[in-house]
Amino acid sequence: MANEVLKKGGEVTSEVWGETRGFDFEGMRFGVKAWRASASGARKGGVLSAPIVLVHGFAQQASTWDKVALSLSRTGVECFAFELAGHGKSARPTVGDVPGREAFDLDFQAQALLAFCEAVTHVAGRLPVLVGYSMGGRVALQAACLAADDLRDGGELNRISLRSSAAFAPCDRARRLDVAGACQQDVTANAARMSAAVPFSALVLESAGLGPADAASRGALRERNFAWAARVRGEGVSAFMSWWEALPLFESQRNLDDDQRERLRAGRLANDTESLALSFERAGAHAMSSQGESIRMLCELAAKGIPVSYLAGELDAKYCKVLADLRADSHDAVSCQAVPCAGHNIHLERPEAFGAILEEVVESCTPKPAAP
Repeated sequence: MANEVLKKGGEVTSEVWGETRGFDFEGMRFGVKAWRASASGARKGGVLSAPIVLVHGFAQQASTWDKVALSLSRTGVECFAFELAGHGKSARPTVGDVPGREAFDLDFQAQALLAFCEAVTHVAGRLPVLVGYSMGGRVALQAACLAADDLRDGGELNRISLRSSAAFAPCDRARRLDVAGACQQDVTANAARMSAAVPFSALVLESAGLGPADAASRGALRERNFAWAARVRGEGVSAFMSWWEALPLFESQRNLDDDQRERLRAGRLANDTESLALSFERAGAHAMSSQGESIRMLCELAAKGIPVSYLAGELDAKYCKVLADLRADSHDAVSCQAVPCAGHNIHLERPEAFGAILEEVVESCTPKPAAP
C-alpha cells in the first residue's frame, strides 16, 4: 500500500521502498517518504494496522524518522513522513512554480496535512495516527484545531479532500484517478468509519508548543520569531545553525555519538535561508491558535474517542512544564508522558522507547481480528 504515491496530475505510480515522492496541494508540492509494512509483521486475521503520518521539526526532513519508521514497518505498521514547506523535497521559495510566501502559512500547511491524512486513509484503508514533533507538532495541532472546527460545524469531510490536486488511490492502483470523483465517492463510502471531519484516528504531539497564552505572549513570540528570521537572513544557514544547535533546548543532543551529530547537522545545513526565515515568520508559534483554544480542542477530540497523547523528554525542562500544565488543564483527558533519558527530540535520542509508545497507540486504534 505504501509503495504507491501520487504524482502531480493524479497519476499513481510505483515507488521504490523508502523513496521520497510528492504530494500536491493547491499548487504546492510537499515531499513524502513512505515505509511499507513488512509481510512478516502482518497481524493475525488479516486486520490492517492503523498507519502513521509523521511530521518533522524545524530545519529537518523526512529522514529524521528513518530509524523509528523502519522499526515500525517491521511490525506491520505503514509509515508516511510528510515534509513541511521549504524542507526536504518540498518546494522552496526559489523554485519557479511555488505559490509564494502563503505556502508557508501555518493554516495552509495544516490544511495540506489534513488532505494528506485523508489521502493516506484512501490508500491504507484505515485512519492514520498523526504524529508531530516540535514545529511538526505545531502544524499537526493546528490541523487538529481546523478539523475540530469542522466537527463542531457538522463535519464537512470533503472540504479538504477536494482542494488537493493529488490523493492516494482508494482501490485500483493501476489506473489514473479522477481526483474529485474518487474523493467524493470515498467520502460516502468511508462515512461510517471516518470521525466526521477528523481524518486521523489518534494524535501524538512530541515536544510541541500549545500556542500563546494571551495577546502579550503572542506579540512577544512574533517579535522573537521575526528577529530569528532576520538573523538567519543576515548570518546565513551555517552560522545560524551553529547558534541554533547550541541553545539549551538541544543540550541533551551533545550526548549523541559523532555520527548522529554529523547527520543531524548535515540535515540542518541542507536547508536554504529563505525557507527557514519564512517558517519563522509564517508558521511560528505566534501564528497558532491560543493555548486555551488548543487545550479545549484536544479535550473535545478525546471526548469524541480520538486518543490524544503528549510526550516530552525528562531532560527537556521547558516542555516538561508544558506537559505538566496540559495534564492539569485537560484533567487527564490527554495522555501525558515524560520519557526518561531524553531531551527535546525523543525519537532521535530514544528511538526504541518512542517506537514502543507509537506501537501502543497504533494497537489502540486497530480493530481486533474477528473470532474464528
